[in-house]
Amino acid sequence: MSGATETANAGAENLAAYANARFQEAIAGPREQLGERLFRMSLTAWENPELRPTLLEKIRSAATSDAGAAQLRDHFSSMLVDRVGEVVDAPRLNLNAVVTQVVGVIMLRYVMRMEPLASASVDELVDTFAPTIQRYLDA
Repeated sequence: MSGATETANAGAENLAAYANARFQEAIAGPREQLGERLFRMSLTAWENPELRPTLLEKIRSAATSDAGAAQLRDHFSSMLVDRVGEVVDAPRLNLNAVVTQVVGVIMLRYVMRMEPLASASVDELVDTFAPTIQRYLDA
Protein backbone atom coordinates (compact mmCIF):
# COMPACT_ATOMS: atom_id res chain seq x y z
CA MET A 1 0.00 0.00 0.00
CA SER A 2 1.40 3.43 -0.90
CA GLY A 3 1.98 6.10 1.71
CA ALA A 4 -0.76 8.30 0.24
CA THR A 5 -3.26 5.43 0.32
CA GLU A 6 -2.33 4.60 3.92
CA THR A 7 -2.77 8.25 4.89
CA ALA A 8 -6.16 8.42 3.13
CA ASN A 9 -7.30 5.22 4.84
CA ALA A 10 -6.13 6.48 8.23
CA GLY A 11 -7.97 9.77 7.62
CA ALA A 12 -11.14 7.91 6.66
CA GLU A 13 -10.88 5.68 9.73
CA ASN A 14 -10.33 8.70 11.99
CA LEU A 15 -13.28 10.50 10.41
CA ALA A 16 -15.49 7.43 10.85
CA ALA A 17 -14.44 7.09 14.49
CA TYR A 18 -15.08 10.80 15.08
CA ALA A 19 -18.50 10.60 13.40
CA ASN A 20 -19.48 7.51 15.40
CA ALA A 21 -18.49 9.07 18.72
CA ARG A 22 -20.36 12.32 17.98
CA PHE A 23 -23.39 10.36 16.77
CA GLN A 24 -23.54 8.36 20.01
CA GLU A 25 -23.54 11.64 21.92
CA ALA A 26 -26.25 13.09 19.68
CA ILE A 27 -28.71 10.21 20.09
CA ALA A 28 -28.33 10.20 23.89
CA GLY A 29 -30.80 12.37 25.72
CA PRO A 30 -34.40 13.44 25.37
CA ARG A 31 -36.00 12.55 22.02
CA GLU A 32 -37.73 15.92 21.80
CA GLN A 33 -34.27 17.54 21.35
CA LEU A 34 -32.84 14.92 18.99
CA GLY A 35 -33.23 17.11 15.89
CA GLU A 36 -31.23 19.87 17.50
CA ARG A 37 -28.47 17.51 18.64
CA LEU A 38 -28.19 15.77 15.25
CA PHE A 39 -28.07 19.05 13.34
CA ARG A 40 -25.58 20.61 15.76
CA MET A 41 -23.43 17.46 15.50
CA SER A 42 -23.31 17.82 11.72
CA LEU A 43 -22.45 21.51 11.80
CA THR A 44 -19.85 21.03 14.51
CA ALA A 45 -17.98 18.52 12.34
CA TRP A 46 -17.96 21.01 9.46
CA GLU A 47 -16.86 23.86 11.73
CA ASN A 48 -13.78 21.84 12.75
CA PRO A 49 -10.87 23.24 10.67
CA GLU A 50 -9.06 19.89 10.81
CA LEU A 51 -12.05 17.97 9.42
CA ARG A 52 -13.42 20.47 6.91
CA PRO A 53 -10.90 19.78 4.09
CA THR A 54 -11.66 16.05 4.25
CA LEU A 55 -15.40 16.69 4.34
CA LEU A 56 -15.19 19.10 1.41
CA GLU A 57 -13.29 16.49 -0.57
CA LYS A 58 -16.06 13.96 0.14
CA ILE A 59 -18.69 16.42 -1.14
CA ARG A 60 -16.63 17.16 -4.26
CA SER A 61 -16.11 13.46 -4.88
CA ALA A 62 -19.84 12.82 -4.51
CA ALA A 63 -20.55 15.53 -7.08
CA THR A 64 -18.05 14.21 -9.63
CA SER A 65 -18.06 10.42 -9.37
CA ASP A 66 -20.51 7.57 -8.90
CA ALA A 67 -18.20 5.97 -6.34
CA GLY A 68 -18.00 9.21 -4.35
CA ALA A 69 -21.77 9.63 -4.49
CA ALA A 70 -22.28 6.05 -3.31
CA GLN A 71 -19.85 6.54 -0.43
CA LEU A 72 -21.53 9.72 0.78
CA ARG A 73 -25.01 8.25 0.26
CA ASP A 74 -24.00 5.20 2.31
CA HIS A 75 -22.64 7.42 5.08
CA PHE A 76 -25.81 9.51 5.36
CA SER A 77 -28.07 6.46 4.97
CA SER A 78 -26.23 4.63 7.70
CA MET A 79 -25.93 7.52 10.13
CA LEU A 80 -29.09 9.58 9.66
CA VAL A 81 -31.54 7.05 8.26
CA ASP A 82 -30.73 3.57 9.54
CA ARG A 83 -29.23 4.42 12.93
CA VAL A 84 -31.65 7.21 13.76
CA GLY A 85 -34.44 4.93 12.60
CA GLU A 86 -33.40 2.50 15.34
CA VAL A 87 -34.18 5.08 18.05
CA VAL A 88 -37.20 6.91 16.62
CA ASP A 89 -40.38 5.62 15.07
CA ALA A 90 -40.38 7.85 12.00
CA PRO A 91 -41.11 6.83 8.41
CA ARG A 92 -38.04 6.29 6.26
CA LEU A 93 -39.11 9.14 3.99
CA ASN A 94 -39.02 11.49 6.98
CA LEU A 95 -35.53 10.28 7.86
CA ASN A 96 -34.47 11.02 4.29
CA ALA A 97 -35.97 14.48 4.74
CA VAL A 98 -33.60 14.96 7.70
CA VAL A 99 -30.72 14.19 5.34
CA THR A 100 -31.99 16.75 2.82
CA GLN A 101 -31.99 19.45 5.49
CA VAL A 102 -28.48 18.60 6.67
CA VAL A 103 -26.95 18.20 3.21
CA GLY A 104 -28.72 21.30 1.91
CA VAL A 105 -27.31 23.50 4.64
CA ILE A 106 -23.86 21.94 4.22
CA MET A 107 -23.91 22.65 0.49
CA LEU A 108 -25.12 26.24 0.84
CA ARG A 109 -22.91 27.13 3.81
CA TYR A 110 -19.63 25.34 3.19
CA VAL A 111 -19.51 24.65 -0.55
CA MET A 112 -21.47 27.47 -2.23
CA ARG A 113 -20.91 29.92 0.68
CA MET A 114 -24.32 31.45 0.15
CA GLU A 115 -25.16 34.36 2.42
CA PRO A 116 -26.52 34.72 5.00
CA LEU A 117 -26.06 30.98 5.71
CA ALA A 118 -22.30 31.20 5.26
CA SER A 119 -21.82 33.80 7.97
CA ALA A 120 -24.62 32.85 10.36
CA SER A 121 -23.58 31.39 13.69
CA VAL A 122 -24.09 27.70 14.36
CA ASP A 123 -26.64 28.66 17.02
CA GLU A 124 -28.61 30.74 14.49
CA LEU A 125 -28.66 27.84 12.05
CA VAL A 126 -29.69 25.38 14.76
CA ASP A 127 -32.49 27.71 15.86
CA THR A 128 -33.70 27.96 12.26
CA PHE A 129 -33.42 24.37 11.03
CA ALA A 130 -33.59 22.09 14.09
CA PRO A 131 -37.36 22.53 14.62
CA THR A 132 -38.01 21.28 11.07
CA ILE A 133 -35.69 18.33 11.58
CA GLN A 134 -37.45 17.55 14.85
CA ARG A 135 -40.84 17.59 13.11
CA TYR A 136 -39.55 14.96 10.67
CA LEU A 137 -38.39 12.83 13.57
CA ASP A 138 -41.67 13.20 15.50
CA ALA A 139 -43.92 12.15 12.61
